[in-house]
Amino acid sequence: MTRKSLILSAMVVLALMMVVPRVNSYVAQKQQLAAAHAELAQREKEVAELQIDVKRWDDPAYVAAQARERLLYVMPGETQYRLTDSSGKELPLTEEQRAKARAEQKPWYSLLWESLEGAGAIQQVPERNN
Repeated sequence: MTRKSLILSAMVVLALMMVVPRVNSYVAQKQQLAAAHAELAQREKEVAELQIDVKRWDDPAYVAAQARERLLYVMPGETQYRLTDSSGKELPLTEEQRAKARAEQKPWYSLLWESLEGAGAIQQVPERNN
């Protein structure tokens, strides 16, 4: 290697050492900016959907439908029927009640185990005095 090529290669390496960190930070900032724009678009979409939901509540028919579904209200003169299962418990009618019932429901294997424990337990039968 000649002296000129050695100096030239040293200058190229030095220039790269100065430029590469700046290019890396530029690319990182571009990625952050793109992510921020995507998040902003998502939030604007959510705001538009929420504004549509708020406008729905101005409609009396929508309010009445929500009262019927969520609060189980009926109009005057109507008859409301409550469904029960075979145990006499009321069936959950609203979405919130259904979600709560599903959350409280035990898995099948724990119900099976409780049934086995109950069947194996000794039960005292009260004596009858005749």
